[in-house]
Amino acid sequence: MRILVVEDEQDLAEGIAAGLRRELFAVDIAFDGQSAIGKVHVEQGYDVIILDLCLPMLSGMTVLERLRGEGVRTPVLVLTAVEGVDARLKAFDSGADDYLAKPFAFEELLARIRALLRRGPPSLPGVVCVEALQLDVSSHSCTVAGVTISLTSKEEQLLEYLLCNAGRMVPQEELEQHMWDDRSALWAQTLKVHIHRLRAKIGDNATRPIITTIRGKGYGILTAVSVIPRVSVDQKT
Repeated sequence: MRILVVEDEQDLAEGIAAGLRRELFAVDIAFDGQSAIGKVHVEQGYDVIILDLCLPMLSGMTVLERLRGEGVRTPVLVLTAVEGVDARLKAFDSGADDYLAKPFAFEELLARIRALLRRGPPSLPGVVCVEALQLDVSSHSCTVAGVTISLTSKEEQLLEYLLCNAGRMVPQEELEQHMWDDRSALWAQTLKVHIHRLRAKIGDNATRPIITTIRGKGYGILTAVSVIPRVSVDQKT
């Protein structure tokens, strides 16, 4: 998942971004309102926008109103020092999906982001199984035939996204948009390298592949996927 942080205080913006990256989100930063609109126009792949109201160039409220006026429906979480009922009502009336006042606890910000994401495409609800592979996103654990497999954060993100979209081919451009932020030195072979390494770790093979590749169409998990609900996993422990 990819998040845009729009915040003019550099230390705060970098701190939020670092925390979100530890949670395996791809994060871009804009330090003013004009840059924020530019990034949304160029990338068009954000899952959540975290938006301060007091910004140079264009105010956060102007950014919000302009994006909504253009038909951008990406969830927006307003994160600001501007308090009061009137400010919150204006933000919601302008199209905000949530509002969090500064100072704030990062854990609450993270919980609100996850709540916004649940309104969109479904996230993995428990331990997801395909063939002998099991992925538990909550505990960041992956096993194949009961053996724990060590995945890098990008490999886990890639596998999770493909599982969330099981049953369809995911275009290369879509995977790149959701997995890499604008800090990354992304070159043409990056995604192919990660796919190759992920396949090697999970024991994927050409005879009966878990991850299918179709040139020109992308990558997908087309094999039947099952889910062990979270409550069932907890009951076993």
